This record gives sequence, C-alpha cells and structure tokens, in this order.
Amino acid sequence: MKFNILVVPYMRARNERVKLAGSDPARFQVLMQQIKTQMQFADKLGYNGFCMTEQHMQVEGIETTTNPLFWNYFVAQHTKNMMVGQLGMNLTAVNPVQLAENIAMLDHFTGGRVFAGFSRGNTPRWVGTFGQHLGITSTESDKSASDERNRAIFYENWRIVKELWTKPTTSIQGEFWKIPPEMEWHFAPTKDGAAHTVDENDRLLEVGIVPRPLQQPYPKVYAPFSYSMETVRFWGREGGKMVSFVSQDKEHFMPIVADNYVKAAEEVGRATTGRDAIAIGGHLVLGRNPAESADIKAGFLDLFRYAYDAPPYNVPVGRLWEGSRQQVADEVGRLKETFGVDEFFLWHHVGYFPEEVELGMLEEFAAAVGMVSTPDA
Repeated sequence: MKFNILVVPYMRARNERVKLAGSDPARFQVLMQQIKTQMQFADKLGYNGFCMTEQHMQVEGIETTTNPLFWNYFVAQHTKNMMVGQLGMNLTAVNPVQLAENIAMLDHFTGGRVFAGFSRGNTPRWVGTFGQHLGITSTESDKSASDERNRAIFYENWRIVKELWTKPTTSIQGEFWKIPPEMEWHFAPTKDGAAHTVDENDRLLEVGIVPRPLQQPYPKVYAPFSYSMETVRFWGREGGKMVSFVSQDKEHFMPIVADNYVKAAEEVGRATTGRDAIAIGGHLVLGRNPAESADIKAGFLDLFRYAYDAPPYNVPVGRLWEGSRQQVADEVGRLKETFGVDEFFLWHHVGYFPEEVELGMLEEFAAAVGMVSTPDA
C-alpha cells in the first residue's frame, strides 16, 4: 500500500488572529522550514509521496499553496525517496503548453519522482482573476453554462498537455487554443532539424515542447473527485486516478464510481480495474494519546467550519483518520478489503498545530499502518 501526504500549509497558527498573515515574508520563511523538516521526517518514515492543492492570493494565511510545482522542487531537493506531485494543478485558467513544459522539466529535475494532478479550480477569487481572458471562473458540476464552458476548456487543455507529452511535435486546432497559431516561421535550424513542422511556404504547422517528460509516456496522473459521473468516465477513458475524500456514510457510492470508470476504459480499449480508479483520502487528526487526538480533532473541526464548510466552498468534512493506531489500521484494512484500493492520501496541516504535534501525527499514522521506514533517506 502507498500513503501520500497532501500538505495543507498555514501561515497562521491555531487560535492566532493576525492581519494579512499570508503577505508576511518572515512567516513564509518559517513555513518553508516547517515543510522541509516534516517532509524529511516523512521520507524517513516511508511515506510514498508529497503533494499540494493549487491556491493563489491567500493573503489571509489559510492554505497558502501558491505554485505546487515550486513546492514540489523544494521538497524533492531535501528528500531522497518521496514522489512529489499536485492534487492538483488548475487546468482551465492556465496556458496548457507552459504547464506541460513545467511538469516535464520538474520530472527531469527530480529524476522521475513526479506525479501530476489536475483540477478545474474551486476558488472564484483566483480562478476568476487568472481565467478572465477566457471568461471562466471556478465552478461546480451543476451542468450550468459556466460549468460546461469550464469543463470544455479542461478537456481541451488536457488533450494539449497529453499530446505535447507524448509526441515530439503536434498541431491542435481547438475551440480555445490554436497550437500553433497561424504564422510564418523562417528559421534555418527548423528546416535542418524539424522540416516537417513548416510547409513549403514557411507556414508553421506543428510545435513541440522541450523537454518531454522523463517518465514514459508521462508521469502518473491524479484528480481530486467529488461525485460527477462525467468526471469519472473522462478519467476512465484517459487513465487518471481519482482521489476521494468522501465520508464513510457516502462510500456506498464508490462501487458505482469504479464500475463507471472501468466501463469507460473498456470502451476505448484500455485495460484497467477498479483499483486503478480510486485512491482514498482522509484528514489526519491522529495524536500520540487520546487527549491529544481529541484536541487535534477539535482544532481541525474548528478550522474546517471556519474556512471550508462555509462560503464560498461549503465543503463537508469527509473522512477522518482518527482515534487510535488500531482504529486507523482497521479502517485502512477495511477500505482495502472492501473496495480493493491500495493507495491513500492524508490531508495534513503544516503550520496550524505546534510542529511537534504535526510530526507526531505523521509518526503515529506511519506506525498504525506498518509503514516501512527508510533510514537512508
């Protein structure tokens, strides 16, 4: 089994009320050191991977995950074994060519320790700001015109990223992007080394990225998932693995998800199983003793009600990795046995609780699931 840490960083601690904490350079330096320390510790404990969501403009100091790719490189520099990735990068309000290049470069810089993750964005402040040139903002899977436009851009951008990763050169003339746009290209090295990318009139026909990924055909792809069957079928066709944080009372939905995923894969001739469809996520609130566990859970729930299960997100809490080591071990074992999953994600705070508590949470979970430590990390 594999266990990945979804780091959710904070630049203001529990019960701390400070103005514009996210804008404070000194606090960011502290956060960097905390993430370095905790991920080095996690690497030695045997965790498989590190990842972050993508958020911007979080001047309040809540979930300050600006540019997960930079964070990936930072963590990879200070660890030896952990994969680094995203859950995920926004794939609507971005330039897909640049994103394909950046992840491919990161794959090389880390020696192939990268996994990729893509989302449609859930925060209107930054998605609307970044995506204004396309007339989009964040959306829910509600079949509205805004939702359909957001989804259409997501699908086209994924096609662009995938083709750039898998083909030396390509041409994609889509609804939102023309790659390449119509232009003349006069460059002697092109005629020597890539003559097929221009025609006899020096019109540009195809382009490619440098470099393409180190991992072939490309890094493993993940996507955060709530409930949309259209999303399930899309990733079933494309081979991305969905990560679900739904609570236990909603997990009866999971066999339906796996079935739809496998059927969609079969329709395009892709062999797969339900195990490839889903990884299960939960919020890490496991302390070193019952009193500490209770205090962590209370602090987490206070934060979640304040910043997540509230406008503009209104997200229910979902699964908790809680209780005792034995309870966590039993829950992981039950999920593996019931649904055939072999990969799990831990929503883990960095900077919200005291660091010794956050390190203790990682160690307790590792002990609960029998993780194999890596002393050479």
